[in-house]
Amino acid sequence: MDLVLTDVWGHSLVASLGGSSCCIKVITINGMFPGPLINATTNDNIYVNIFNNLDEPFLMTWNGIQHRLNSWQDGVSGTNCPIIPGNNWTYAFQVKDQIGSFFYFPSIKFHKAAGGFGPIRVNNRDVISVPFNHPSGEFDLLIGDWSSSSFKTYRLRISNVGTKFSFNFRIQSHQMTLVETEGSYTKQMGLDSLDVHVGQSYSILLTANQAVSDYFIVAAPTQTSIDTSELTGVAIVRYKGSTTQPRGPLPVGPLPTDQDFSVNQAKSIRWNMTAGAARPNPQGTFTVSNVPLSQTFILHSSFAMFGIHSHFTVNNVAYLTPSTPLKLADYLANGAGVYQLDAFPANSTNDRVVQGTFVATGIHKGWAEIVFVNELGEMNSWHLDGFGFYVVGFGNGKWSPTSRETYNLFDPVVRSTVQVYPQGWSAVYVYLDNPGMWNLRSQILRNWYLGQELYVRVFDSDPNPAKERPPPANLLQCGIFAAPEPASAPVSI
Repeated sequence: MDLVLTDVWGHSLVASLGGSSCCIKVITINGMFPGPLINATTNDNIYVNIFNNLDEPFLMTWNGIQHRLNSWQDGVSGTNCPIIPGNNWTYAFQVKDQIGSFFYFPSIKFHKAAGGFGPIRVNNRDVISVPFNHPSGEFDLLIGDWSSSSFKTYRLRISNVGTKFSFNFRIQSHQMTLVETEGSYTKQMGLDSLDVHVGQSYSILLTANQAVSDYFIVAAPTQTSIDTSELTGVAIVRYKGSTTQPRGPLPVGPLPTDQDFSVNQAKSIRWNMTAGAARPNPQGTFTVSNVPLSQTFILHSSFAMFGIHSHFTVNNVAYLTPSTPLKLADYLANGAGVYQLDAFPANSTNDRVVQGTFVATGIHKGWAEIVFVNELGEMNSWHLDGFGFYVVGFGNGKWSPTSRETYNLFDPVVRSTVQVYPQGWSAVYVYLDNPGMWNLRSQILRNWYLGQELYVRVFDSDPNPAKERPPPANLLQCGIFAAPEPASAPVSI
C-alpha cells in the first residue's frame, strides 16, 4: 500500500501504510513518520504528483499555503475529487508572495490521525533579508530529536500536526526566541515555553550557549484539565561531544489549566512591522487600523445531537460533505443544487440545529471580520484556506460590537490558524483578494469531520486568469459529474 509524491525538483516521496515500533499502522512518507520536507522559495511553482496505491480514496492539503488565485489545488473535499485507489493526480500551485513554516497532511476521512503529514518550508528569496542573523542550521520539528554544536544558533520550525490537543513546548535550561509564525515575521521575544495550538506553526531560534551536555525537550498537552501525562513527548538535544545524560527533572511549564498565561502570550505575539518577508517592502507598509469592513461573520461553535448521532456545529449548522466538490459544481453547472449559497446564518444562529451544505459569499477585494465564538468547554482552533488573516483580538465570554474597542489594529500578526479558548472568542480581519471556493474549518479533527466547517465563495465574474486561474487540464470529475459505469456485456443463456 503506497502513496507516491513527487515534489518541485522531481524527488520521489513515497508514503506507505505500515507498522511502527509500537506495533500500530501509520501512513508514512518515504518510510518516514513524519514525512520528508518540501523545501521551496517564494514564488516557486510546486508540482506534487500523488500516486494512490492505498485501498481508500485520498486527498492531500497544504496547511497555510495560500494557492494564490487557484483554489483548484487546495486538496479538500469542497475543491478536489479524491484520488481513487490505483490512480494518480498532480497538484500544481505557486507559493506566490509567501514565506514561512507550514505542513501538508491528508484531508479526508481520519487519515491525518494515521500520519501522512510532513513539513513545508517557503524560504525568502536571496534578495530579501531576514530580520535575524542566518542560523547555523534549520530543523523541522513535528516529532524527533537532533544534534547540535556548542555556541551556535539554530532555527527550529515547530508545527502542531495533532488532532486535538494544544501543547506547550520547552527546552531544558535554554530560552527560545520567537521569530516567525505561518508566513509572518514576529517581533522577537524571549520565551521559556511556547503554546502551539492545533494546526499552528512557529519558528524559534535556539542558541546552544550552555555547558556541553544533553538537555530535555518537552512537548506537553496544555489548556486541558484531563490527565494527559501519557501524551507528553520527551526528546533530547545533544551538544556535540557530550557524554553527559540529561540531569534533573523535566523542564516545568505553566499549569495545563493556566488560560491566562496562554492568552497573554497570544496577545504578545505581534507583527514585526519593520521586517520584509516575501517582498522588499516592510510588513508594516500596510496596517488594518482604518480598513473599511465589507462584511462580518460571527461564528458560534457548539455541539448537538441528531437522534443518536453527535455533531459539531457552526451557528447551529452541521456541515454535510457532498459527493461532488463544490468548486466543481460551481464551474460545471452553476452550483447544480450541490450547495446552498448564503443560506448560512452569518451573524446569528439558526433557531434549531440543521444539517446542510451551506456556502457563504465573500465579497471579492472586500475586508471581512470573522469572530469565532467558542461555546464549548474545550479549546478550538480555526483555519482559513487561501488567505492569511490578521489576528486582532481575543476575549472571554460573549463577543459584542463593543469588543472591537479591545482589538489590536496596529500590529496584529498575520497567520492562517487561530486558537479559540473555551467560552471565549477570537477575532480576525481578512482581505478577500483571492477568488475561489475556500474552506473555513475547525482544525480539531473530530470537530471538523463531525460538521464544524463551511466554505466561503469569493467570486469575480471576470474570466481573466490574473483574477482566478481556470481549472487544470487534469481536472478530476466525480459525484454527479462522474463518468457513467460501462454497461455490462449481455449474458447468453
